[in-house]
Amino acid sequence: MYLFYISLKNSFVYRYSMFFSCLGSILVIYINILLWKSLYKENTEMIQYMIRYTIMSNIIAMIYTPGISDSIGGKVSSGAFVIDLLRPINIFAMSWQTELAKTVSKFIVQGLPVAIIFIPLLYRGVYSNILLVLLALILGHILLVLIYALIGFLAFAIIEIWPLKLLIEDTIRLFAGSFLPIAILPGFLKSIATVLPFRFLYSFPLELLFAKVQGNSILINYLILLAWICVFIVLNFIVYKMALRKAVVQGG
Repeated sequence: MYLFYISLKNSFVYRYSMFFSCLGSILVIYINILLWKSLYKENTEMIQYMIRYTIMSNIIAMIYTPGISDSIGGKVSSGAFVIDLLRPINIFAMSWQTELAKTVSKFIVQGLPVAIIFIPLLYRGVYSNILLVLLALILGHILLVLIYALIGFLAFAIIEIWPLKLLIEDTIRLFAGSFLPIAILPGFLKSIATVLPFRFLYSFPLELLFAKVQGNSILINYLILLAWICVFIVLNFIVYKMALRKAVVQGG
């Protein structure tokens, strides 16, 4: 974990960038709160729910960093990742430790201040299944890392990965429940969101937190989440081998 420590230490160097990122997060939350107050001005209970949902969703977003796709993609497209085979740690582990360090620093610098500032709007809520929420967030982090690592490894085939990365980011924004709860999406979009794995990044942890999912549904959702993680592990392994084969054949 030495690479994690070095990356974490380096991530605190750019203090002004962190300050403005934190300020930006607070501003986004405030604008969203004003939006929900305007849309649900006749429904106080819904306003309170959406305020808590918005704040917690933005805090959760800080544990998700998609940068691993760029880290892996840059090495794969150039063939440089073959050199990493000579090292005692593989390209995925190196990239993940770097991203984990960014996640920790981002949560400390942005997540904690946001939580403290918006405590007056959070403390009246009823929160449930805290340990299950933490487990869901850990598994969600793993799922997101695997999704973006796959995009990075696909660089051997598509060269420029940013369009695919942008597509995935927009899809997550719509179908993960990061901005809108999936429950209030139109029927067709809700059906799509239920099938895709992205709902486990935001919607599932928040539903657990606000006691919107209970009983056997919790276990079923965890099993589906684990199944998706296994699927992306297999996909990463397959695409990694394909990228490695191409790099070796081309003399990379």
